Amino acid sequence: MKSEQSKEKETMKQLASGAKQVLREPILKKLQEGSVLSEAQIETLLIDLVVEDNYGSHITYENKASYRSKQGTKSRGVSRGAFNRTLKQARRNLSRCFYTMLLLAYLGLFENTIFRPFEEVAARIGDYRRIRDILAGKIELSAEELESVRVTERTIMSALDELSASLALKSDISRRKSE
Repeated sequence: MKSEQSKEKETMKQLASGAKQVLREPILKKLQEGSVLSEAQIETLLIDLVVEDNYGSHITYENKASYRSKQGTKSRGVSRGAFNRTLKQARRNLSRCFYTMLLLAYLGLFENTIFRPFEEVAARIGDYRRIRDILAGKIELSAEELESVRVTERTIMSALDELSASLALKSDISRRKSE
């Protein structure tokens, strides 16, 4: 019979593995490339927030650090100091993103049409996550389910490419003038 400590360690390992699995998804990689967060910062945030929330009790930073990937290697674990520095950077970057969003709202810019494509992609990503969560509970996926996921991924990736184009954040008038 497994000891309680052994069961807890296995649960933590599974949660951290799930967080790392998300980092390999093509949509997440594309989003990360355009964000202000590094891959290490995203992994650190996932371990700090998601893993601890799903675990159901506090996890020490030493334990969290042991589940973080070392950059450029396949080995696990970083020092607690490296984990905490990366976490601090990620939190600072997120805070700046939120302040930027609040600034745009304050200036009334969210009402402009340039943000509609971002809203549409965000809705598609939400749909994709719901589908992925439903399919994650299945042991084996049908060919139709796999194709549906792939088509949805390609559609989102294409939309992200369009959003990253230089014309995406221009007004309609400026866009027409550029064409």
